[in-house]
Amino acid sequence: MGDMTTTHRPHPAAKRPAVGDVVAGLVGDDTTSSVTRAAVREAMARGARVRFLQVLRDGMTPEERAACDEATFTAALRALREAPRLPVTFEVVDGEPAPTFVRRSEGASVLVVAQDQPAEDDGVARYCLSHAPCDVLTVHPESKAPARI
Repeated sequence: MGDMTTTHRPHPAAKRPAVGDVVAGLVGDDTTSSVTRAAVREAMARGARVRFLQVLRDGMTPEERAACDEATFTAALRALREAPRLPVTFEVVDGEPAPTFVRRSEGASVLVVAQDQPAEDDGVARYCLSHAPCDVLTVHPESKAPARI
């Protein structure tokens, strides 16, 4: 499967809803396309809705926020070409990505986030894997689709 590397780990205390949302954790960087594609494919496989959750850090200018919104919306639309009738929602919130993703993934079946970079000691994915109340799927930034391990 080439350049795809993905980790899937069920949280031991996860409560399993019948079919919870697939939450795509987005931070407005170069991982957005990979995460949106993986979330759409995961939602199709589960028969679930995708919730695109973009977290913007405090202090962004209105222009930076607009550019982030546009890039995220474009990436989501591209990913949705594979599943034009898939139900989706978009949320944009301010804050720190990792704790926000964990809080907002309550009741979800899976949270999809980008893998941390090797040099990151306290990355978003690591935090989510340790604290999320649902399964967490981490996606390599260049990945075209999630791979099962």
